[in-house]
Amino acid sequence: MDLFSIFEQQLKKNPAQDYLIALSGGLDSTALLALFKKYRENQPHFNLRAIHIHHGLSPNADSWVKHCQSLCDQFSIPLVIEYVQVDRTKGIEAGAREARYQAIRTHIQPNEILTTAHHLNDQTETFFLALKRGNGLQGLSAMQPQSELFGMRICRPLLNFTREQLENYAHSENLTWVHDESNDDNRYERNFLRNKILPKLRERWGHFDQTVQRSAQHCFEQQQLINELLQDCFLEHCQTPTEFQLHEFLQYSYPKQTALLRMWLAQNQCEMPSKRQIEQLIQDVITAKKEANPQFHLGQKVIRRYQSCLYLTDNFADLSGISLNMQDSCLPLPDKLGKLYLIRTTENLIFSWQQYSVELPHTDLPIQIRFGYSGKIKHHPKRPKEDIKKIWQELQVPPWQRNRIPLIFYGDELQSAVGFFHISGNITK
Repeated sequence: MDLFSIFEQQLKKNPAQDYLIALSGGLDSTALLALFKKYRENQPHFNLRAIHIHHGLSPNADSWVKHCQSLCDQFSIPLVIEYVQVDRTKGIEAGAREARYQAIRTHIQPNEILTTAHHLNDQTETFFLALKRGNGLQGLSAMQPQSELFGMRICRPLLNFTREQLENYAHSENLTWVHDESNDDNRYERNFLRNKILPKLRERWGHFDQTVQRSAQHCFEQQQLINELLQDCFLEHCQTPTEFQLHEFLQYSYPKQTALLRMWLAQNQCEMPSKRQIEQLIQDVITAKKEANPQFHLGQKVIRRYQSCLYLTDNFADLSGISLNMQDSCLPLPDKLGKLYLIRTTENLIFSWQQYSVELPHTDLPIQIRFGYSGKIKHHPKRPKEDIKKIWQELQVPPWQRNRIPLIFYGDELQSAVGFFHISGNITK
């Protein structure tokens, strides 16, 4: 059976009809684009788009854009071109990968599946890189034909094909492709494996890539089995996706603790922590003193503990020094907090934020929105003034959220934390 027939059989297993094809212009993605174009000839209802990411890392990047545009014009496939800035502080490979997927995420439609040209040789490289990092079953599972990444569904229909097969197909179809000169730089780990190490292993063992693929699949199946056996226990700890309850957690064996934590992080599509990072998470966060509010940074996320629960959050900005003037009916808030709305009625001012609202009397004083406050406030008419920290604790608001709740000030007097409390007997008109 020829390569296209196998590709066609694989796609028929997938009910999707809308694909966004990641197109670099290299051999692999060019072959993928051509296969989709040929498949669409018999399936005209299929909707295809391609996306090319211009990373700005090569002097030839502009010519790659022209090549991809010409190819897509020839195949009558719409092309999206996105220019990105790569954060080099994380390493060029990691920074480019993150910038690429974040850019794709902004363009992909809800009904589309992102399709990449990863093939069997890529799978071997991914397995070896995971082995080098000391990853467990999750990492050694490498890539799967169907998965999710950065909240996107991803299809990899070429995983069973070798690069040699794709090259033969490209020649048979008279395709042309670009060459990324960075693939020749063996300072990059993947290139070192690809160019120096794996060719010798393939020369020694002719079916080496296929056996690595089988090992990766064994790891994937074993990880799936572990997840299945732990599912009931996991649901006891994780009823909300970004929260992990710690009741009885420390009574488990260390392997069970680490497996449950990895299940939680995998569910939230976080990068898998190393063994050392897991140990630090357990020691520095989970077993910290009860009154502590520790946190652990993992990639772009932060794991925080409050009382007996772990919370997975973004890496929030410090808003404690920010002060905004509420002059219009809508005020954009910083750090993805949305907007604060003001409705003026004949009797009151109504402030609305997210699902919360508060009604306050009219005032001639300037209205300011702040995010930080320390000191005592009168929260209840029958109680004396109390430290605002105690009020937050009574309301069970975690410390990192307290400086993210809009505080309404009339002049310099605090009036309300929208949705949580207002100051008793302190309404200044």
